Amino acid sequence: MYLSRVALDTRRMETTRALAKPAILHGAIEQCFKGERKRRLWRIDQLMDTCYLLVLSEDYPDFTVLSEQFCAPNEKSPWETKSYSSFLEQINTNQTWRFRICANPVHSVTSREANERGKIYAHITKEHQKEWLIARSEKNGFSLCTSSFDVISSEWVQFNKSSERHRAISILTAVFEGILTVTDADCFRKTLINGIGRAKAYGCGLLTAMRP
Repeated sequence: MYLSRVALDTRRMETTRALAKPAILHGAIEQCFKGERKRRLWRIDQLMDTCYLLVLSEDYPDFTVLSEQFCAPNEKSPWETKSYSSFLEQINTNQTWRFRICANPVHSVTSREANERGKIYAHITKEHQKEWLIARSEKNGFSLCTSSFDVISSEWVQFNKSSERHRAISILTAVFEGILTVTDADCFRKTLINGIGRAKAYGCGLLTAMRP
């Protein structure tokens, strides 16, 4: 496994367009890997004055073409890639980690019609968004308490898929940060690899952890 970080140039029109339409970034990321098409987890992080693209992948990437589209023209090394496997080996039960995740907190409302599927609705309030993550913590190998983390930002992302111009997509994203405790090391490793929740193709689901 590899974790990559790419510094994006938000002064470029191509970059601002891709940030507003996650399907563009999703397609660009897929072009960075050879062979079989797979779904890679990715996320946008704003740290200080720099906008970063994080990508988790099984295969070693080549961000040359992506950097030509979305990075500063004179930047010699706009990305870095590190082995993620060595980090995963450090995970043990009862450890505490500082975490961040951009997720799509939603819930299903079952229709009264027996043959209809439940409709998916976004959790709008911070309280319900936090409850959403807490409810998923145990089955994903970690525990949270309400006071140990928070929603630092939440926004709607609306765009049309490139292949379906008339199909509008609306996604509510919420960025969570705080402290978690590992309750099942093997399960938590799988969560770090597979992510949490929906809309993973559009920059949601990637959970990262670091020492508090």
